[in-house]
Amino acid sequence: MSGIFDWLEKGMPAVLDAIPVPVFVKDPDSRFILINRRCEEQWGIPRTEVVGGTGEGIFPPEQVMRLMENDRRALEGSAVACDEVMRNVALGQDRTLHTLRRAIRDQVGRTCSLVGVSVDITDIRRTEPALRDSEEKLRGLFELSPLGIVLNGMDGSYLEFNSAFCAICGYSPDELRRLDYWALTPTKYASQEREQLDALLTQGHYGPYEKEYIRKDGSLVPLRLTGVRLHASDGGSYIWSIVEDISAQKKAQEAVWYHANFDDITALPNRRLVYQRLEEEIARARGTGRRMALLFIDFDRFKEINDAFGHDKGDMLLKEAARRLAERLSAGDTVGRLNGDEFMIVAAEDDIRRLRELADDLRQALSAPYRLGADLAYSSVSIGIAVFPQDGENAEALVRHADQAMYEAKGLGRNRCRFFRSALQEEATRRGRIANELRGAIAGDQFRLFYQPIIDLGTGEVVKAEALLRWQHPQMGLVSPAEFIPVAEQTGEIIAIGQWVFEDVLRQITAWDAAGLPPIRIGVNRSPVEFRQSADVLDAWAERLAEHGLSGRRILVEITEGLLVELSDTVRDQFERLQGMGIALSLDDFGTGYSSLAYLRKFDVDFLKIDRAFVQGVERGSDDLALCEAIIVMAQKLGIEVVAEGIETEDQCALLVTAGCRLGQGFLFSRPLPADAFAAYLRGAAQHG
Repeated sequence: MSGIFDWLEKGMPAVLDAIPVPVFVKDPDSRFILINRRCEEQWGIPRTEVVGGTGEGIFPPEQVMRLMENDRRALEGSAVACDEVMRNVALGQDRTLHTLRRAIRDQVGRTCSLVGVSVDITDIRRTEPALRDSEEKLRGLFELSPLGIVLNGMDGSYLEFNSAFCAICGYSPDELRRLDYWALTPTKYASQEREQLDALLTQGHYGPYEKEYIRKDGSLVPLRLTGVRLHASDGGSYIWSIVEDISAQKKAQEAVWYHANFDDITALPNRRLVYQRLEEEIARARGTGRRMALLFIDFDRFKEINDAFGHDKGDMLLKEAARRLAERLSAGDTVGRLNGDEFMIVAAEDDIRRLRELADDLRQALSAPYRLGADLAYSSVSIGIAVFPQDGENAEALVRHADQAMYEAKGLGRNRCRFFRSALQEEATRRGRIANELRGAIAGDQFRLFYQPIIDLGTGEVVKAEALLRWQHPQMGLVSPAEFIPVAEQTGEIIAIGQWVFEDVLRQITAWDAAGLPPIRIGVNRSPVEFRQSADVLDAWAERLAEHGLSGRRILVEITEGLLVELSDTVRDQFERLQGMGIALSLDDFGTGYSSLAYLRKFDVDFLKIDRAFVQGVERGSDDLALCEAIIVMAQKLGIEVVAEGIETEDQCALLVTAGCRLGQGFLFSRPLPADAFAAYLRGAAQHG
C-alpha cells in the first residue's frame, strides 16, 4: 500500500493536473487522497484543505453524505455515473456535475482506492427546460402554421410535414408517406421542376416558385414553394420546403384583372380591353394583308330613357343591348362597352358588302323594343364604320374616324349607319380649328350682335327684337352660328359667350334708351348647356341689370323644346330665377323637336315661336296652315303669346293674322340688322306709327 501512496503523492499530481476536467482520488474510507487543479478551480478551495478529509466542514453535510454514498456504491460494484451538486466555496455557487466513479484494485483484487472524473453540466441542465420549451414551441408552430411545411428526401419521399400541408394536398399523413413529390406534380411542370432542382443542387435553395399540386380529389391547387437543401449528420441530404396555398391570391388577381378589363354592367370588354383587341386585330390584318373594321355604336337619345325610367332601367337596356350584340357577332369579333351608351365592335370581316349588312342587322336588332320590367322602351342607334387600312393604319385613327362617321349618322337624322369619308376628317379639322379660335374670339372683339324685329301684325309696331350672334373671324371670315354654336357647347365656351351676349344686349338697350328710342324687349338665345349650370350664375345677370338701371322685363330668354324635356332641378331653378327677375321665357322653333303639349303645362312659358318650316308652307287649305291654327288656338287657351317665324310674304302674314296670330318675325319685315341699322329701323317704325 505504501508504494501506491508514494506514487500517488509524487507522480500522480502532475499527470492529473494535465487533465482538463476535474479528477479526484479517494481511499476506501472516502477520504480525498488527491485532487487535480481543475477540481480546485471548480470547487473554489485549495487541495491542501481537501486532501485527507471527506469534505466535512467544507461542503454542506447533506452534500458530503451524497458523495460518500456514491463512493460506497462504486467501491462495492462497477463504475457509477450520476449527477451531483457541488458547492463552489469561494463563489458560494452550486454546480451540477456528472461524475463517473470507478474502484481501483490491486493485484489480488482488493480495493485500494477510488478515482472520479467530473464534467460540469450546470449550463446544460439550466438550458434543458428552455430547450424542451423551445422544441415544444417549434413543434406547435410547425403544426399550427397556416403554411405547409414539409421535409422531403432527395428521392421526393415525404418524411415530415405539418397539418397545413396535409390540408393543402387533401391526403392523410399515412397516405402522404406512401407517395412522393412527383405523384402530386402535374407533368406540365417537368421542365420547370428540372430548373428548380438544378438550383437546389448548385445553390442550395430553390424558389420562390409557383406551380400546382394535384389534390387527392383530382383538383389542382395553385402553390408558391420555397425550399433549402440540408445536410444531416448521418451524411444524407434533405429538402425543407415552405408550401403556400395561393388560391385566394389567384382569385383576387383574377378579380382585379376582370374589373380592369370588363364592364361591370354588361360584362363586356371595357375600353382598355377593346383597344387591346383592336391593336391585336390590326397587327393580324397587317400581317395577312387583309382588311378589318371598327364599328362605333351610340344610342340615340339614351338620356331620355334614363330620365323617363331611371338609371336602373337604363342599365337593364344596356345589358340587353350587350346580349343582342354578342349573339350576332362571329367568334373572332370583339364587342365592348366604352362608357355610357357607347359600344365598339372590332370585326375581322373584310368584305364591305357584308360589313354593311352586319351594321344594318345590328342597327335593327338594337332598335327593337326593350322590355324593362313592367315598362317597354324604344330606342335606336347610330353606327359609324372605319375600315383598316384605308381609313386609318392605327387604333387611334380608326377610333377617331369611326366616331366621326357615327356623328355624321346622327346628324343625318339618327338610326342609320355611315362609313367614314375623308371629308369627315376635313370637317373635324375645321371643328378643331373653330374650337381653338373660339377661345380668343371675345378678347379679339370678333363677335357682333344683329337684331331682327318682332312685329305686331295688326299695327306694324315693333314690340320686340331677337338678338342674333354673328362671328366675324379675321381669317375664316363670317362663321355661321350653326357651325360654331355646337362647338362652343361641346367645349364649354358657350358659357362665356352667353354672358358676353347678355352684357352687350344690356349695353345696347341702355344706349337706345339714352337716344330716346321706344323701350322694346330684346330676346337672347340661351343654350341648354348654360341652363345646366347652377342657378347662382344668374346672380351676375341681376347685378348687371342693376348696374344699368334696367328691369328684367326688358329681356326675353329664348329656349329650345329639348330643355323642357330635361326638366332637371337645376333647369327648373333657373326658370324660376329668371321669372323672379321679370325675364320672360320664349319657346323657340316649336314643332321641330318634341312637340308635346304636355311639356308646356309644366312651365309658365310666356311666348311660343312657330318654326319657319311650318310658316313657309302656309297656304289656304294646307296642312301647315291647319297645324299653325291648332298651335295658335292651343297657345291662347294656355295664355301663351304666339310668334310666327320666317314670314316672307304678305299672303303668309294675312293667313296667320286670320288664324289669330298677333306677332310675327321674318324677312317680310326686316332681315337681322347691325345695332346702328336696327336703331334707324326702330326710329323709322316709331315715326311711321
